[in-house]
Amino acid sequence: MLIDLDAAPPSSRPRLGVLKAVPMVLLLLAIGGAAPSERARIGTAMDTGTRTVTAHLLAADALYTVDATGVQAAPLTAGGPRWRTALTVQRPQLRLEGGGSTLAVWRGEQGGITLLDARTGRERWRTDNFSVAQVLGDRIVYWQFGDGGGDGVLRMADLADGRVRWQREASALALEVDAARRYVLAVDRQGRGTAYSVADGTPVSNGRDLGVDPYAWGIGNALDLSTAEIVGDALYLHSQTFVAAYGMPELTPRWRARILAPQWLNPCGPLICVTGERGASALDPATGQVRWTSPRWRSIGPDGLAVGADSRVAWIDPVTGTVRSELGRGELAGDLLLRFDGERTVVTRLEDGGSLGVLPLGAPGECATAGEWLACLTGAPTVTVWRFTVP
Repeated sequence: MLIDLDAAPPSSRPRLGVLKAVPMVLLLLAIGGAAPSERARIGTAMDTGTRTVTAHLLAADALYTVDATGVQAAPLTAGGPRWRTALTVQRPQLRLEGGGSTLAVWRGEQGGITLLDARTGRERWRTDNFSVAQVLGDRIVYWQFGDGGGDGVLRMADLADGRVRWQREASALALEVDAARRYVLAVDRQGRGTAYSVADGTPVSNGRDLGVDPYAWGIGNALDLSTAEIVGDALYLHSQTFVAAYGMPELTPRWRARILAPQWLNPCGPLICVTGERGASALDPATGQVRWTSPRWRSIGPDGLAVGADSRVAWIDPVTGTVRSELGRGELAGDLLLRFDGERTVVTRLEDGGSLGVLPLGAPGECATAGEWLACLTGAPTVTVWRFTVP
């Protein structure tokens, strides 16, 4: 959740990687030698050609993409969705919600969200520009300016059709929902946090000062924007100089640790790991004590899968930061590691390191898996989808 307290309310935005020009070659390769016993094969299923794709999302039956003319679905299986709808979006992000029935188009720089039927592309409903939202299962909580001015309105609605379950006047430049879907946290322009009941919108805590000067939050610099996450029974707030913890839902202050330029936060083993351009710090969630630091890591998963600034991947012990095994330089995609090997990419399983095949290109980006499909950015305008076959 990003909070910029000197601008219009933000919305979720994709972090677009650097696109690399690479050759597009059809590959159907049987693996031998050190490969696993099964004869895995990888074949090109489709690509988006010369269309300049600004966002893409892989599903088990379709590839969803956004370009200058709108949003479209291209089928990967018989009977998969095929449609195109005109929707002008700058810096969009796509997500499948509601069990895969709804395509959420987060409207990037415009703010707000448009909900499409994933099968037909029909627009179901949308929130206003410069609104903020969070999806929780088959519902969505969103804030937008009210018709009569004032602080605006916070609403809980059905994802499928926008039917409002409850609403109340509130000010919210950022929203977060806990994993158990009990509370909605709203943070206003003054840096005050209020927790509401997901069930009926009743305030559980009211206007708690989170102890942050909103004008010292690195306004205008995307790397320095304050963010907040709810992990377990705690809210973790981090700006460009510190991480602070508050007990949920009362938002009782627990601790504050001085950390330089934190950008992302998540659990790693029993600790909380904070990563950014300056490296990683692992904190004790109870006290905020720094257990270990490393300048190497730019992301660390809950299970200790870490990626460095040089794209090298390793398994580490989250408790100590010790490297358990080096996996090579590559791109993560689901339970796969796409290991860069000169002008080709070897697709391996994270579980056991077994090779599944080779892609004829040097360094694909923004890769994702869904079922038997793998999709990556493979050129300035192009997304390519491969299919895995294991006889």
